[in-house]
Amino acid sequence: MMIALLNLITISSTWARVIDVMDTESGSRLFGFVGAGATFGQLFGSLFATGMAWMGPYLLLVAALLMELAAQSSKRINKDIPHLSEELSPLRKADLDQHNEADEQIALAPRGSSPKLSTSVAKPHLWAILDGLWLILSSTYLLYVSLFLWLSAVISSFFYFQKVTVIAMTVASPVGRRKLFAQINSFIAIFILAGQLSLTGRILTVAGITTAICAAPLFAFVNLVAIAVWPTWIAVAVSETLRKVVTYVVTRPGRELLFTVVSQEEKYKAKICIDVIVQRLGDATAAGLYKLLFNTLNGKTSTVSLYALPVCLLWIFTAFHLGRRQTELAKLQTVST
Repeated sequence: MMIALLNLITISSTWARVIDVMDTESGSRLFGFVGAGATFGQLFGSLFATGMAWMGPYLLLVAALLMELAAQSSKRINKDIPHLSEELSPLRKADLDQHNEADEQIALAPRGSSPKLSTSVAKPHLWAILDGLWLILSSTYLLYVSLFLWLSAVISSFFYFQKVTVIAMTVASPVGRRKLFAQINSFIAIFILAGQLSLTGRILTVAGITTAICAAPLFAFVNLVAIAVWPTWIAVAVSETLRKVVTYVVTRPGRELLFTVVSQEEKYKAKICIDVIVQRLGDATAAGLYKLLFNTLNGKTSTVSLYALPVCLLWIFTAFHLGRRQTELAKLQTVST
């Protein structure tokens, strides 16, 4: 559990650094290549672990070495970061016009600091988390981002439980289930890697962020209907492939673009709170809801899927509103610079 949490924090922090050196335009072109690195790492890790399984627990030493290499390489991202001044003030002001002047001053005060300074303040971790939560609560935009991430986590976890349940009901052999999961995941990873290298930049540049972040909830809605009508492992495999490819090729890079229009402090404090705390809350919510629905409906998988449709509709509406808002803030950012 602690390793999974560390992985979440590491990925979120790395994306925060990348976002801080890019704007919406450059992020649209390059975020796909950054995401492809993570996908390639997953493929390499799976193949390496399979081929070197004889090492047993000593594989953890290799993992620790790779983690240290990742930490050292992350320092290089700081090298060309420009010192931002008050150029983001119009964005923060536009987003917080409904809050009082004192709250705006708190949010704007550290705007001129470098990422290194804003992330190395000598405060207890609890206070750093509280700072991030306060930044979220003081910004309508970040509240919508949190809602978007929470709904995304709920639906993703819901799909996971549906996938496990349907395959357990249709594939009797435990060995067969493990092989099927491995084949589906490998198949998906290849498509994701190809899409991130060839399609992500073009889609984000041409279609825009609104289309990008609306793609995943729209496909999720269709997939839920498909599983409700045809609850077989084939439907699960096709739905899971479409959902993950769209998510990691289009929506995930678009999601990171949402943070290119916020202040520096929000990128380093609020983003990590959203990526870690909000997503974990979404996972926990989905687990509780799925268990309740599955027991209440006597294990009727198709009916359980239909109860997630209203959540998907809310996710679509939130994504549409958030995409339009990000576009407005990006225009303000361009004008102010």
